[in-house]
Amino acid sequence: MIIFASRVLKIYLRDKTAVFFSLLSSFIIIGLYILFLGETYSSSFEQIGNIHQLMDQWVMAGLLATTSVSTSVATLSVMVDDQYQKRQKDFYCTPIKKTALAGGYFMASLIISFFLSLITLFFAQIYILINKGSWFSFSVYMQIIVILLLTVLMNSSMMFFISSFFKSNHAFSTATSIIGTLIGFLTGIYIPIGTLPEIIQWVIKIFPTSHGAVLLRQTMMNSTMNQSFQQLPQTAVVEFQNILGITYQFENITLTPMCHYFYLIIFTIIFFIGAVYIHSRQRQ
Repeated sequence: MIIFASRVLKIYLRDKTAVFFSLLSSFIIIGLYILFLGETYSSSFEQIGNIHQLMDQWVMAGLLATTSVSTSVATLSVMVDDQYQKRQKDFYCTPIKKTALAGGYFMASLIISFFLSLITLFFAQIYILINKGSWFSFSVYMQIIVILLLTVLMNSSMMFFISSFFKSNHAFSTATSIIGTLIGFLTGIYIPIGTLPEIIQWVIKIFPTSHGAVLLRQTMMNSTMNQSFQQLPQTAVVEFQNILGITYQFENITLTPMCHYFYLIIFTIIFFIGAVYIHSRQRQ
């Protein structure tokens, strides 16, 4: 399985254009925020101290949560191409099990996604510093990395499951274009969740990746929020968190961080088992 995963990694990294385009959705989010969204969001909360730093941290948290979606899709395109070119029939003639092949694709996707997510974290920190923000503490970095790992696991499992249904490069390319377009909306980056209709808010709250974004927002914004809301009532804090998707409420129940962790873990298991089952049922 490890050897097969290394094959997928080499194929993916060999195409520098594919690596660039796998990060394109991240670049688009940053560009939209710098050119249009940043000042609009900040002006909506002018009464809050350090609002520019808060919004920088908010958008970078969402960016980190979504990076592994596009990167895992790009890596898994090797799997779809293998199916389309009938290479998997050659693999099935060898003693290697189908589940091991599936595990190799998933492992490669996980490695690439986590590595590129760490690179994105580095540039996110640089961006925050350039805009007169501050360094995250060591403990915050450790929390971010743990959340990133869990989010990457879930996103890779989800895209592994979705990719397993495609046998054509053209259909897969179309699907990835749609996913890249929607991911910013489904995690509440382009438009804050609190400003959307209730039915759309429910869709975002159900979407697993958005729970990774919530955990990252809470971790990255916690220290700045404590400083910014010292002189403001608790109701202002709750309203700010609900509008920007820093916390999720269902009726009068606010989800705790542990709920978000469990949600990510459960969907990681569901998607992974589903993808492995699909691969095990494929004909030789």
